[in-house]
Order: sequence, then C-alpha cells, then structure tokens
Amino acid sequence: MARRKPDDDDDGGLDSLLDTMTNVVGILVLILIVTQMSVAEVVARITTESTVDAETLAELKKQLAEKEEEKEDLESVLVDPLSIDAEKQLAELERKKELLERRRKLLEEKEKQKNEFAIKIQQDREMAEKRKKEIEDTEAKREELKAVVESSLERRAELKARLARTPKTEAPADIEVSIPNPRPPPPGAKQLIFFCKNDQVYPILSDPFRERAEAKARQLIARFKLDRDPEAGIDPKAFGEKWERLDDSDRYFNVEYFIAGNRYLRLKFIPLEGKGATDEELKNPRSQFRKAMTTIDPTKAYARFFVAPDSFGVYVTARRVCSEMGLLAGWEAVADNWEYTSWVPGDIELGPPQPKEPPKPGKPQNLID
Repeated sequence: MARRKPDDDDDGGLDSLLDTMTNVVGILVLILIVTQMSVAEVVARITTESTVDAETLAELKKQLAEKEEEKEDLESVLVDPLSIDAEKQLAELERKKELLERRRKLLEEKEKQKNEFAIKIQQDREMAEKRKKEIEDTEAKREELKAVVESSLERRAELKARLARTPKTEAPADIEVSIPNPRPPPPGAKQLIFFCKNDQVYPILSDPFRERAEAKARQLIARFKLDRDPEAGIDPKAFGEKWERLDDSDRYFNVEYFIAGNRYLRLKFIPLEGKGATDEELKNPRSQFRKAMTTIDPTKAYARFFVAPDSFGVYVTARRVCSEMGLLAGWEAVADNWEYTSWVPGDIELGPPQPKEPPKPGKPQNLID
C-alpha cells in the first residue's frame, strides 16, 4: 500500500483499521469454506454407506448439528469490509473506552471503600478489646465493692447485736447555762488563764515558767559565748541545739522550749493527762482546786477559758464556780489540736539585730495640733 502524505495522517488510523478488518474477514471466509467442506464430506459419507445403525445415525446427526452451529457463528461475525462505518467504529471504541474508564474508577472506589472498611474493622476490633478490658475491670471492681458491702453488712449486724445487748442508760441532767453579760475587767486586773481539755480544767501559771526560761537562756548565751559578734547576733542554730533540749513542768503541764521564726524564744504548754480538775472536783467545795480558787481576789483578777470541743461540760461547771465567787470570766472555743504557747521576756532575739525604726520627723515650730 502506498505511503500517504503527511497531511493525510489523520486518516492513517482508519486505514489501518480497514486493513485489519479485511484480514480478519479473509480468515473467516477460509474457515467457512473449510467448514462447508467438512459438512459435505459428512453428507457424502452418509450417502455412500449402504447401512447405518441407529447409534451411528444419532452420532452423525449430532456432528451435523455442531457443524451447522459453527457455520452460523461464522456467518454472524462475517462482515463485508466495504460495509464498515469507520465513524461508528470510532464512536464505539470511544464509548468502550469511557466504559472501561468508568469501570476503572468504580474499581478504585471499591478498593478505597474496602480499605476504609478494613480500617473501620480494625478500629472496631480495638474498641471491642478496650470495652472488653473495661468490662473486666468493672467486674473486678464490682466484686471488690460486693466484698466491702458484705463486710459492712456483717459489721452492721454485729453492731446491732451489740447495741441490743447494751443496757439503756438515762440521759444526763440538763446543763444550766447562764446568759453572758459582757463587762470590762476591773482596772489593772490580772488575767488568769484556764485550758479546758480532756474534760478537765488546767490552770496555766505561766509567769514562773517565763522567768525560769529567761534565766536559762541568758545562762546558755554566757556559758557558750554566743553573743561575741554583735553584728551577727546570736546564732539560731547553735543556740537552738541547746535550747530545745531544755524543758520544764509543774503538776499540770510539761513545758517544751522551742524557737519561732528562727528568732523568737517560745514555750509550749502540754497538759498532763489526768492532772486537771474534773467536774466532780469543781463541784466539791473542799477539793484542792476549789481551795486554790478561793485565794483569788475578784477585784484584782478575771478568768479566761480556752475550751476544746471535748470539754464544754466541765467549762460550764467552772464558769458557774466563777459566778459564785463573783469572778468575771470570758471564754474562747479552740480546735481539738490547739496548743497554748507563751513568750519569753527579756527582749532576747536570735540572729542579726533588726534595724531600728527611723525617728519620727519633728513638728514645725509655732504650730498647735
């Protein structure tokens, strides 16, 4: 076939298609001829045979039917090359190309969905494992709570049985409380401090403790020469190691020595268990505590009570005794862990001396304020 000019390249694809179709048609014609020859041979063989049994006849009919089907199939695909519509074939090819593209996209979409489903399945599997673990933990906690509940029920039954065996006691008598009448203490009156703790009353005689503490502090400073450097002052560490080993006591308290703020000397009063005045002693006029109370001059002193939560009843009794004596009294509620502390006189401070406050400016002359 002659080579076409370059400007006819647009029709080259169509010519190649026609050549291919011509070759295909030629091959199909040859196959059809061979098939017809085979059919003719079968017919000739049948006519030449004088006798044919039923089995052979059935086999030959079957072969003839197969050959006829092959012939029809070949005739259905046999196309006249001159009747081929090139534009139609190209359109058909484009349509099939689009169909293939849609199928490719559809397969990609299905593959994507498949991957998403796989991820979702994996996530669901992990979530299921997590929920399974939570259920197991919840089951363990449930068993633990069940054991606690059973133990509580047993304890409740035990307490209930003990309560049933406990003899009933009569309620204590009502406590008579007078309405407070706030009044100022007498001029120059001394404050007497009482600590109500452990359902007992402890008188705090702090003055002797303060005086002894001051004397001990000065002895330590002089003995160990702790004040040799006036600018540095008394070393809190060196002084504290010796000071905090000291203590003091009387019939009501143990007194501990300590340092507050790494500078100030302090005393802590710790009540001795069972050494305070009980409610019975307060009510007994001949008790040692009541005799000591009678030595107080109501015109020169007043009482101040610090009352812990466990000692309100004994405080009321002590307050009634004060009223009978004509001794003015006040009170303050404190926490159960409250402790009474006191200072040490003598202006003894540890560490460098504190700077003195600047003097106040003088008043201008010829002014009257």
